[in-house]
Amino acid sequence: MKRVVISVKSTQRDKLGHDEVVELVSMGRYYERRGIQYIIYEETEVTGLEGVRTTIKVSPKSVILIRHGKVNMKHVYEMDKIHESLYRTPFGDLDMLVKTHELSSNIVDGVGHVHLGYDISIAGDWTYYNQLDITLKEDTTHGN
Repeated sequence: MKRVVISVKSTQRDKLGHDEVVELVSMGRYYERRGIQYIIYEETEVTGLEGVRTTIKVSPKSVILIRHGKVNMKHVYEMDKIHESLYRTPFGDLDMLVKTHELSSNIVDGVGHVHLGYDISIAGDWTYYNQLDITLKEDTTHGN
């Protein structure tokens, strides 16, 4: 397992074309097992998800984003496919659909980039286009 610095930039575009951008930098961990790359970090108050652990599983044809804590969810991203998910919050559950339009990753030994572009549907209404860019760098401060 390798310590990494994770930069996450999330852009959400509403129906009117207005973008909301959230960026965060977090310390995390990276490892690879059986051809799947794992990125793990703790969310912060910047995202409104403080106390939530995020795990991102990157494989050659898909990315899976899993959150555990005060919210629980699992999104699967595969090119040109629609996946259902349940987003569990303290205030209730939301049925979601995710349709992926863009998916690329280039991570070598814990350094690199993941890019996703996808639509999200909440309760049957296609409401948001999202872009997620994740950049990994070596954590030279803390080492491995």
